[in-house]
Amino acid sequence: MKLTPMRKSILILLACVVVVAGGVVAWRYWQKTEPRRAAIRSLGKLDAALRAGPATNLLEQLLLPQALATKTVDEQADFVRKALADEVSSEGIKVLQKEGQFGPLMAIFPAEAERWATQAGVKADDCVAFLAERNGIRAEVVLMRQGDAWRILRVNNIKQLALPPGG
Repeated sequence: MKLTPMRKSILILLACVVVVAGGVVAWRYWQKTEPRRAAIRSLGKLDAALRAGPATNLLEQLLLPQALATKTVDEQADFVRKALADEVSSEGIKVLQKEGQFGPLMAIFPAEAERWATQAGVKADDCVAFLAERNGIRAEVVLMRQGDAWRILRVNNIKQLALPPGG
C-alpha cells in the first residue's frame, strides 16, 4: 500500500499525539514521585551530617523531640549522633529506596502515627513515611516537609537493611 501525502500527514500527527501524551504521563509520574526522591535525598544528607560537619548541619535535617528543646545545640547534636550512629548508612538508604513502601504516615504506620507525630510536636497528617522489612528487621523513617526542605522526625534500622541475612 502506497502512502499518500494525506496518509503521511495523518501518521505524523498521530505520532506527535503519542509522543506528547507519553511526555505528559512521564511528567505527571515524575511530579508524583518527587516527594519520595526528596525524602531519600534528606536521608542522604542526614547520613553525611552524622559522619562529619558542624552540629547545625546535622540538626537542620531533623525535627527533634520536644524534650530536647531546652538543650544546647552541641548537646542536641551529641545526643543525635549517639542515638543515630548505628541507624543510618548509605547502603541501607539504597535498600530503602529500592524496596521501601512510601506514603502518608497515617497509611504506612496507622498504629504509631499519632504518637510519633505528637512526640515531635507536629500533626500526623503533615508527615510521610517509609517502611521496609528485610531479614526480619523493620526499618522506619518519618519525615515532614517544611518549606522546601524535608525534616526527619524518626529513623530506625536503616543501616540494618543492608546487612546480609543472619548478619
